[in-house]
Amino acid sequence: MNRRPTGPGTSDSSEAPRSPATWDLETFRKNLEEHIEMLREDEETTVPPERLMLQLEHDSEFLEIVRNWERLEEARRTDAWKRALAIADKHAREVVPVCLRCGECCRQGSPTLHLEDLELLKAGKIPWDALVTLRRGEPVHSPFQERLFFLLDERIKIREKPGSHTCLFLEDGGSDCTIYDDRPLQCRAQACWDPTQARELAEQPYLRRADLFADVELLYELIAEHDRRCAFDRLRDAFERLDQTKGESAGEVLELIAYEEHFRGFLQKKLNIPQETMPLVFGRSFAELTALFGFRVETRPDGTRVLIAESA
Repeated sequence: MNRRPTGPGTSDSSEAPRSPATWDLETFRKNLEEHIEMLREDEETTVPPERLMLQLEHDSEFLEIVRNWERLEEARRTDAWKRALAIADKHAREVVPVCLRCGECCRQGSPTLHLEDLELLKAGKIPWDALVTLRRGEPVHSPFQERLFFLLDERIKIREKPGSHTCLFLEDGGSDCTIYDDRPLQCRAQACWDPTQARELAEQPYLRRADLFADVELLYELIAEHDRRCAFDRLRDAFERLDQTKGESAGEVLELIAYEEHFRGFLQKKLNIPQETMPLVFGRSFAELTALFGFRVETRPDGTRVLIAESA
């Protein structure tokens, strides 16, 4: 594949000075980041830009260029820029096979827990209120393919930050994992530069609610009853009819949401379950899951509820 020109002074930014000789350190870094982005776009590397920049920050030759940049004579900055490009290209080809905690994996989605992770929960390394159950039939994103698939069995995941796919335990505004030393099996297997080990991990047994609650007979029986009465397939079928009837069956959807909400609330009260652990025990509510179909539920001032398309 043809690479776009990235020689001295080349930049996609019309505001950047044309010659490295006139760049300050901020402009140097900006143009280097653009070069790294182009490497990824042109498929000359599989390494995420954030990871590659972090890898450069561990390269002594690159750090020397950065330290001396402002002191270099203008005539020598062009040569230093060429060296920096060569170092970046080398790291794009020769990845250091260790986690540098760039946060790239954490931003692509939270981990799914495996049976091996049960010991982390028992030891209190991962709090139970940080978990959510994705139930059978729910659509999920594949970490290896840009498509949705429907779960054939439930999965337990660490929750994600609202409105994003970012793991709950990624430091706000940074790239540090706040449970790094006690991170789940999937996190330890993931490598943003090579998905091979993570793919192989998919064959390992996943953690299920049965592994957590089977010894609490009443609770587990009620979990099974909730799954029977409020299976995700019922909600999906209701939205399919909503589409087929061009919105005429909205009442059916709202009735189903209200039923699941009432049943959920009854079980929570009966078993005295903390609100924070409800997403783990019973999964996401039907009201939350309406977003998967492009809708939300709104309550009017008179107390009636309506189904609103997200585009409205």
